[in-house]
Amino acid sequence: MALTHFNADQQEEILEAIEKDGACILDNLLTAELCDQLMSDFTPHIDAAPWQNVNHGTSKGDFFGVKTKRFHGVPAMSALCEDVLTVPLLLDLASAYLKRGTECRALRVSTVELMVLGEGQSNQELHRDADSWAYLPRTMRHNLLFSANIALCDFTPTNGATVVVPGSNHWIDDRQAREDETCLATMKKGSALLYSGDVLHGGGHNQENAIRTGMYVGYIPSWLATLENHAVTSGTEAISQFGERARHLLDVVEGGFTVVP
Repeated sequence: MALTHFNADQQEEILEAIEKDGACILDNLLTAELCDQLMSDFTPHIDAAPWQNVNHGTSKGDFFGVKTKRFHGVPAMSALCEDVLTVPLLLDLASAYLKRGTECRALRVSTVELMVLGEGQSNQELHRDADSWAYLPRTMRHNLLFSANIALCDFTPTNGATVVVPGSNHWIDDRQAREDETCLATMKKGSALLYSGDVLHGGGHNQENAIRTGMYVGYIPSWLATLENHAVTSGTEAISQFGERARHLLDVVEGGFTVVP
């Protein structure tokens, strides 16, 4: 079992694959040069942070990992994040997918996250990201979240490529995936795993002596509460340097908040 790879000129096929399988891979979303520039900005932050820097050894460690580093406030770490959030193809795909759902008039970015897996990090527990809005009925959580996990290095079978369960977006909540129903989202630097909020997935097992780094962007309908308050995590000063489209996606303009029309 494997995920289907697509090119930028296959938008309809991408949307069909996400509806059917819950995920697919878009090759060459970002250039290798942009990935390298982003990593140049991110590396000082990565190097300065301890492993397991989010959960600080709490009981959530099994889920968030031990040899992991996770960062929010990512737009403040690199001005080039604006170029990622506003890739026209990514916005077109997110808009088309989300507008199949409940009353989506415009987009908002729920979360921007930098995810670093170190040597020895084991497989993450499989989960559905849309369950973050568990107060909504399951029927409303379909077409609620459009996610892109962008590879800032090659994602390989041995460095922690994301584990995905194709078709699990159509399963009942408590069905457990068998190993033969999973696959790895292997892809080249600059490519992106695109997936729905209701497909089972999790970080992979990094067996290499090098980090695996991905940049996550999650798009939601503008009526839904974001998981990250970008004005707090990134700060209004950093976001104010972005163009109008990026500021609206992050719901921050002129040092305050805006309701996306």
